[in-house]
Amino acid sequence: MSNFKEIPIKDSHRLLNAGNVILVSAQNGDQKTITPVAWQMPVSSNPKLFAIALGHKRYCLELIKKSNCFCINIPDAKLIDAINICGSHSGRDIDKCKEAKLTPAKCTKVDCFYIKECIAYLECEVYKFIEVGDHTIVVGEVKTAHGVDGLLTADGVYDTDKFQIINHLGGDYFAMLKLVKD
Repeated sequence: MSNFKEIPIKDSHRLLNAGNVILVSAQNGDQKTITPVAWQMPVSSNPKLFAIALGHKRYCLELIKKSNCFCINIPDAKLIDAINICGSHSGRDIDKCKEAKLTPAKCTKVDCFYIKECIAYLECEVYKFIEVGDHTIVVGEVKTAHGVDGLLTADGVYDTDKFQIINHLGGDYFAMLKLVKD
């Protein structure tokens, strides 16, 4: 495999962009929104910190800055249509919960909501904002996490026989994980 071909810089993120899609929920008072995010990652074990990258003009970022908290929701393959709805419209213009047929429920540790149809969620308090290029990295400290019963195997990994995590490959392309153990 030595026949390398140059990939345009504008597409270079596609080489690393196979992470699972999350739905970030945010609210400030009665204002609420949900946005799909593929640019996310854990960044610290102690304290438990996760980072998400949001475009500077995103309504979700605006609400997170006002409320200082957000919720990371983990959808499975059954929610692909809802993900597409949430990613195709602004929460400034529509009620994404209603349009995507998602049920919001009050978080227990932060002033936000989680999505009942998701298989897991992490309630986060903002730890830090970092402006980079055309995005803002929001680092959140996990205050509590919940998942449906049977979500993880005895080894502590997703049970892909029961739940299909959605990975974003770029653009309109998605893939599902399958557990392989050597």
